[in-house]
Amino acid sequence: MKRRNFIIFLLSALGSFIGVGANLFRLQVLEGERYRELSERNYVRRRYLYPPRGDIYDRNGEKLAYDVPRYVMVLDVNRLRKDELQKTLKALSELFGINPDKEKLIRKGFELAVLKTDLSPKDIETFYKNRHRLRGVFIEVMPKRVYPLGALCAHVLGYVGYPDRRDMERFRKMKKSIGSNSFVGKMGIERSLDHILTGELGEERVMVNALGRIVRVLERKEPKKGKSVKLTIDVRFQRIVEEVFEESGNPAGAVILLKASTGEVLALASFPDFNPNTVYEEWKKLTSNPLKPFFNRAVRGLYPPASVFKVPVAYATLVTKTKGPWDVVYCPGKFELGDRTFYCWRRWGHGKVNLIKSLSESCDVYYYTVGYELGPTKIAYFARKFSYGEDIPFELPVRKGFLPSPSWKRRRFKEPWYDGDTVNMSIGQGFVLSNLMEQTLMMMGIANNGVIYKPTLLKEIIDEKGNVVWRNKRQVFKALYGNLEYFALIKRGLRDAVRKGTARRAMSKIVDIAGKTGTAEVFFKNKRKIKRWYKKRRKKLPWKYRNHAWFVGFAPYRDPKFVIGVFVEHGESGGKVAAPIARKILERIYIQKLHKEI
Repeated sequence: MKRRNFIIFLLSALGSFIGVGANLFRLQVLEGERYRELSERNYVRRRYLYPPRGDIYDRNGEKLAYDVPRYVMVLDVNRLRKDELQKTLKALSELFGINPDKEKLIRKGFELAVLKTDLSPKDIETFYKNRHRLRGVFIEVMPKRVYPLGALCAHVLGYVGYPDRRDMERFRKMKKSIGSNSFVGKMGIERSLDHILTGELGEERVMVNALGRIVRVLERKEPKKGKSVKLTIDVRFQRIVEEVFEESGNPAGAVILLKASTGEVLALASFPDFNPNTVYEEWKKLTSNPLKPFFNRAVRGLYPPASVFKVPVAYATLVTKTKGPWDVVYCPGKFELGDRTFYCWRRWGHGKVNLIKSLSESCDVYYYTVGYELGPTKIAYFARKFSYGEDIPFELPVRKGFLPSPSWKRRRFKEPWYDGDTVNMSIGQGFVLSNLMEQTLMMMGIANNGVIYKPTLLKEIIDEKGNVVWRNKRQVFKALYGNLEYFALIKRGLRDAVRKGTARRAMSKIVDIAGKTGTAEVFFKNKRKIKRWYKKRRKKLPWKYRNHAWFVGFAPYRDPKFVIGVFVEHGESGGKVAAPIARKILERIYIQKLHKEI
């Protein structure tokens, strides 16, 4: 019995030995070349792990921008031979219609090249079915920026994109690391708060086999989401502003709505706008649009401030005692200066005009007279006190307005400063340029009896755990230490402008509004000839030749809560076009009782 068991054991062992030997022969001899190639092709792949950007909220916690995960097809060129890369590119073309630039792929270095974003379930299925043909191709999960409200707040939020060399240099100075597939801000808050919204890049080293499957994770540093921000913008106010402007039918312009007691921006809009979700799909259409949808007219557009500029000139007149509030200037409809005649907008004149009536009726002759007595230096001095021509601290870059001077004119035109230049400057024409932000801050100074608060869009910064790590505080930007009576007189003139003056179309039975209109002339060659030609044929002047329209005001008159600035590019008349827009915006706010929540 023992002998039989020994023989069975011996035969079993012999059989197992023969089986193992045969299998080794198959692996090493018959299929040795194939498995040798597979083993050699296992390699360590290093890749970035991209963090989601911080969320952006409005003042009430409604999300304006956030990240969602998306499937992305990428290619790692490092471990592919030329013949393999060629085969992979051919398969990509056949299966997905992707034809990437081979030279650009090679220049990517160790960074993965993005081949296709927002993969559909069908794309993913096709990839896995044909994985053997797609050597070096992987599917990664990367963040995608989403703007749930579409075009609403477009110029405030901006949009994101892949970094270029300037962005790389910008982040290097901020001592933040990003990859070539990171999303960075290209304009708006997305760009100006990049240092807050951008998270910390993660990194992973994995062992990958020839088919692209991860064999083992060798090292991993988790990405860290960027901090979130809460803005001062109120979506409800923003929606009202954009709806009212669009209903007006004007193609271009801007609106700013500020909280008078803090300088917080409740709404900021520029027209035309764009949808941040589809910027790159519509890139050609947007960049070829002559109205320039990316241009933020609220903070970047410089235009003659027109009659709105009469407000700081009126204040200068009172402070310097050039004219008392009840001193009268007679307006016959024109102002003689040497051999030149400067006309008032009302050619038949305003008759006897004091300071209050000058603001109410926007009498040019009154300001020709006091401006001539003040001179360009004093006008510019007091205009700067109201923020004109100054660097304005703001989360979005504000283009500084321009206040001319005699020395500047000599340098620029090799000509002396004429008295006519002073006269033009006194009514916000000539060489003077301003933007809507400057004009609105000036009106805040009047509404607050000389205090101009720093305008701001940023309310809070929130970490990834939801804790508020920074909260904005009210800051004074400019302070005019003048007699309170002066501000009261100017306010009365602005209130009369709405009740019975040039801004009558801003008059409302719902909310008590005060403000100033402005109509800025557009200068072009052969201006008079073109105007006469169209007038003779009873045709309306083409849009690009029409004057710009302004209205800047505050409400309610007795206890200012809101400061509003409206600019309509080529709107023709501030009183007819800009003032009604401001009135409708403020009325809707009060009808919806939103003023009680601010």
